Amino acid sequence: MGWAETVTAISTAIIALAVLVAGLMVVSILRRFDELRTSIERTVELLERDARPTLDSARRLIEDAQHVVSSVRGEADGIVHSSKDVRERLDGLMRRTEERLQDLDALIDVVQYEVEETALDVAAALRTTRRGASVLRTMKRAFLGRGR
Repeated sequence: MGWAETVTAISTAIIALAVLVAGLMVVSILRRFDELRTSIERTVELLERDARPTLDSARRLIEDAQHVVSSVRGEADGIVHSSKDVRERLDGLMRRTEERLQDLDALIDVVQYEVEETALDVAAALRTTRRGASVLRTMKRAFLGRGR
């Protein structure tokens, strides 16, 4: 055999050995990937098993919070409506009270005027009565002769 054939045989053996080593490395890497895949699957299963109750609890908590928000919103709307109703009633009551106070003020003015007029009439009548009594006394003295 000649040197070319020997070099070819050695090269072929080295290439075969390199391919064999590469193949063994690929098999080793694939085995590690399979172990990693199995480990990830177990971790996902554990997470799914452990996280499901937590997620369900979180979902119920969110639903409860939405219910509470809805209830609070309804109550707030009711309070706003009631407040508006009370404010409208108070406005009406204030208007009616103001009208009645104006009517009462006018009535008091009329009564005061009438009382003043009556007091003046009574005073005039008393003066007239006093004068009349004085005139009667004077006439009585003059006609009856009695005197004081």
